[in-house]
Amino acid sequence: MGFGINRVVVSGRLCKDPELRATRSGLDVMTVRLATEDRKRGADGAWVDDASYLDVVSFGGVAAAAARQLSKGSRAVFGGRVRQRTWEDEAGTRHYRVEIVADDVVVCGERAKAAGAAPSQPPVAAAPVAAAPVAPADVYDEDIPF
Repeated sequence: MGFGINRVVVSGRLCKDPELRATRSGLDVMTVRLATEDRKRGADGAWVDDASYLDVVSFGGVAAAAARQLSKGSRAVFGGRVRQRTWEDEAGTRHYRVEIVADDVVVCGERAKAAGAAPSQPPVAAAPVAAAPVAPADVYDEDIPF
C-alpha cells in the first residue's frame, strides 16, 4: 500500500455542547458537531451562505480540556485526521460515519456564557489545548519516495 497523508484542519462553530464520556478503560472521549461556513454565488448572482456539518471526536487529555472550554456556539479549530467507521446494527443494516479524529484543538473568540464568563468581558484570545503525546509512526527509508 502506498504512503498517503491524512491531515485535515477545520474551523467553525459548535452546533451543541460537547459530549464527554469515558471508555471502560477510563479514556476520555469528546464528540462534537461542527458547522463550517462557505459562501457561493446563487443562481441570481447573489452571495449565499452554505453550511456543512462535520462530526469531530477527540480522546484523552485533549478531549477533557476541550470539553471544559467549549460549548454550543463556540468557535474552534480542529486539526486531525479523517476516519470512516463502519458498523452493523441488530437488524443487520450496515452504517457508515465519516468523522474527524482531532488531536489539536484551538478555542477561538469568546468562551461560553455557561462556563462562567460574564457577557461584558472581552473575548478570550485563542487558547491552544495541549495535544496528547503521539507515538511516532514506523517510517523506513524505503517508504520515503525520494
